[in-house]
Amino acid sequence: MSLPEGNPVRLWALLPLLASVVLGVGVLASPLPPLAGILGGAAASLVAVLAMLELVGSFDDPVEPAAEVGLRALLGPGFVLLAVALAAVVALRGAVGGYLSATMMAVVAPGLWLGLLVAGHRLAVAAGLMTRGERLLERSGFWVLALAGLLYLPTLGGHGLSDPWETHYGEVSREILARGDWISLWWAQDGWFWSKPVLTFWLEALAMALLGVRYEPGRMLSAVGEGRLPAPEWAVRLPVFLVAVIGVYVLYEGVRASHGRRAGLLGAVLLMAAPQWALLAHQGMTDMPFLGFMAAAMGFTLAAMVSDPEAAVTRYGLRLGRRGFRLSGYHLVVGAILLCVVPQCLYLASRNLTLGFAPFHVGFVADHFASGSPGACGTYGNAICETGIAPRADGFQPLAQALLWLQCAGLVLWLAWGERRRQRLLMLAAWLCVALASMAKGPAGLGLPVLATAVYLVATGRLRELSRMEIAAGALIFVSVALPWIVAMYMRHGPPFTDRLLVHDMFKRAFRHVHDTNEGDDTSFRYYIWQLGYATFPWVGLAPMAAVRWLRRDGVPRDPDRERRFTGEVLLGAWLLVGFALFSVMGTKFHHYGAPLVPPLAMLSGIFLAERWRDRDGSDEALFGGASLVVAAVVVLAVGRDLAWRAPGRLSEARLFHLVTYAYDRPWPTGLDHHLALWLFTGAAALALGAMIALRLRRRAAMLVLAVSLGFGAWLLDVYLPALSPHYGQRELFLRYEREQARDPGPIIAYQMNWKGENFYRGNEVVAFVSTGRLFQDHVASLRTSGVRTMYFVTQPKRLDSLRAEIGVVPESLSTPEENNKFLLLRVHFPP
Repeated sequence: MSLPEGNPVRLWALLPLLASVVLGVGVLASPLPPLAGILGGAAASLVAVLAMLELVGSFDDPVEPAAEVGLRALLGPGFVLLAVALAAVVALRGAVGGYLSATMMAVVAPGLWLGLLVAGHRLAVAAGLMTRGERLLERSGFWVLALAGLLYLPTLGGHGLSDPWETHYGEVSREILARGDWISLWWAQDGWFWSKPVLTFWLEALAMALLGVRYEPGRMLSAVGEGRLPAPEWAVRLPVFLVAVIGVYVLYEGVRASHGRRAGLLGAVLLMAAPQWALLAHQGMTDMPFLGFMAAAMGFTLAAMVSDPEAAVTRYGLRLGRRGFRLSGYHLVVGAILLCVVPQCLYLASRNLTLGFAPFHVGFVADHFASGSPGACGTYGNAICETGIAPRADGFQPLAQALLWLQCAGLVLWLAWGERRRQRLLMLAAWLCVALASMAKGPAGLGLPVLATAVYLVATGRLRELSRMEIAAGALIFVSVALPWIVAMYMRHGPPFTDRLLVHDMFKRAFRHVHDTNEGDDTSFRYYIWQLGYATFPWVGLAPMAAVRWLRRDGVPRDPDRERRFTGEVLLGAWLLVGFALFSVMGTKFHHYGAPLVPPLAMLSGIFLAERWRDRDGSDEALFGGASLVVAAVVVLAVGRDLAWRAPGRLSEARLFHLVTYAYDRPWPTGLDHHLALWLFTGAAALALGAMIALRLRRRAAMLVLAVSLGFGAWLLDVYLPALSPHYGQRELFLRYEREQARDPGPIIAYQMNWKGENFYRGNEVVAFVSTGRLFQDHVASLRTSGVRTMYFVTQPKRLDSLRAEIGVVPESLSTPEENNKFLLLRVHFPP
């Protein structure tokens, strides 16, 4: 098929394009602080992308716009939106710096989120993007976004990071800023970090720099000495929250396109409230960036599949003086693709440039990098810092790499030059999300959406639609977005990097047992059925019916409305079945590996609930009527009993946190008991599902199901998780150390620890002994010889007797099991 003809080229745009590239490379090559470099690089990238869009004449579409406004009409609403956004940044920086308490942020953060939505709506109405007469509260999309903020934001940064994964990844992100290297990742005493792709760490590092985290060695919690309680957790978790919102909203839009607003809204509410999704939205892990962008990819694909293949996107007009601009979804999609490629290329090019100011100098250099952790160079457990390390393969310099990726992005721009068809643009957006999901956690971000879509095409006999899926452009998008970091890492570190990332942490995890903790458990196909029960509580009773009901469809309906519904259900069903099959056959199994099954299950459940909502005369009772709702109530009671029933040897409520953590045999805090609340939620959900049997009560009962689910999600994030967090992390211990060492100075040593909270909360200014013996004893002896009489230790309770024996002194405990049952803070006063 021939490519759509584009607009004439505007060659004058080459001037701002080249200027922005030179400026961006110069800023990133200069010794500026990270925040200045980020802001300068972002501004240069934005100008470069706009210049590229102007170069291909994309702002000059001849089609008359649906609405045209002047800049003056946008100034007022735009200023309000900008003011609210700046207030949000100021508030978040205040929380990170300890100026705003967790209690204050529980009100301020959701309030500013709602303010952003209202201000954004006003600007959209002023620009003609939304109907002026339609009220904001009548838009179901607003409720999706509003509920996400109200549910997730109150305590997002109000409790400590959980060991091991949040602090592991937070420490890698901190080291990006401390080391000034966005390619080669470092991991405290473990050295190079090669086990995960880079997206999560880039997002967290960007948030740390923008929100004022003190990432320098030893300064993470230093604001305690100034009388404040800093909360760097806001920076670690904010990107995860934003990706979760993107995933929910785009998937809602896809289901809305196939099944209508009610089904999309109900599915989105169930997804947001699902324990596994909600908990992952509060965990600074790689899983939500992978999961959120994969859900967005499937949402875009679903919207594309039910779109008119030849329908064009709506154009809008903006007039600046004599110049009129035509804006559309093309600019959002293609602009987003370019914004994911251009910054990477600018940074790569800057690796071959040196720029200084005192005195001013510019020069071209070969790529080189450093190893080690600043502030901990040569301390026990940390490598000696080395600078000027040459890449293993120096024939393909970063500047040449940048030119290659820019060529790939240029081909995408050429393939989409005149593309204004909505379906094709949605597919390009889906490919972008696939690339981002792969950048978060590897090939599953590509494999699962592609396989699910392929199964849908085969099952429905629609293989001819492959020609409309933009496979060539999609491959180029994936290459230019997801591969630059991997290639740069391979050039620097060679096969050891790919052996660890691709062979050990991806291939072997898929086909062998690698570091999982499920010894003795049933890891057959039952494993993820078991975990999905907890992952979808308390609306779990809807899941079995929703998972199979779409299978009763007989062929492709000819009615357009029914065909759209059929398309949506089969695509979601294929996603669920393919994902379940893939994760069930994997050798390595963690509870959270089943998380990609939650979004399709939630949306299918929302569709099922919407159909029950519409059914006023019992016409669908024959197959999915009273009996199935009774079964649903029984399923809720069974899963709720498993969570709420406390008895020796039973995990009970720990099963919820096990959905997102590691080492499932760690002891549960004896002082925490939520069984009464769990019984109440169980009873309420079972009652609501049972009440749906009565036709006259069905809508009220469905609303009660949603209310109970949202209530449980709020309880989980605002009560359960904050109460549990001090026992699964080290924030409170290191806050206490900061206060104690101000009065009684002394170094802190991590004894037989490798949980990374000890590294993150001290900015890696800690001596960490993963193992013990003569080296540990010699280190303590050397400190005593140098005159140190007070030392602090952080360790696990089971290591206490060993520590006493090695130091020969009974330490003073500064924490209690009631405060933290996983870790101890100790102080030792040695005699002269």
